[in-house]
Amino acid sequence: MDWEPESHVSVLGGNFIACSSALAVLDVIKSEHLLENSAKQGNYIIRRLREMAEKYSVIGDVRGKGLLVGFEVVKDMKKKESGAIDAREIVRKSFRRGVLLDVSGDSVVQITPPLSITQELIDKGLEIIEGAVSEVAAGE
Repeated sequence: MDWEPESHVSVLGGNFIACSSALAVLDVIKSEHLLENSAKQGNYIIRRLREMAEKYSVIGDVRGKGLLVGFEVVKDMKKKESGAIDAREIVRKSFRRGVLLDVSGDSVVQITPPLSITQELIDKGLEIIEGAVSEVAAGE
């Protein structure tokens, strides 16, 4: 970087190693078609979660873009009553079985897999998540 002294305030701004790493990551995202995979797999997850929502009344709204997907956990769909405790229990049960999730806001379970995830791994993960949702819905 050929900047004038004191022309920027960040010690890390223009760091050659950081810039080189970022460019390498962008190359991998392009060459491995990770954005396309993100859209395809994200749509698949949303479709599967919506199918689960038809079976389990604790799943409210399902939403997402790419591989940032979430489903709202509710106590009562008509009253739109939050299922914050159940959301945390779904996350705990899933974690104990090998799937790492997070709760966003009050009661939205977030699914944020890597951009390179395969449908096979998604199916395994969703099977685990559905098991946790089923147990929570049944009051176990």
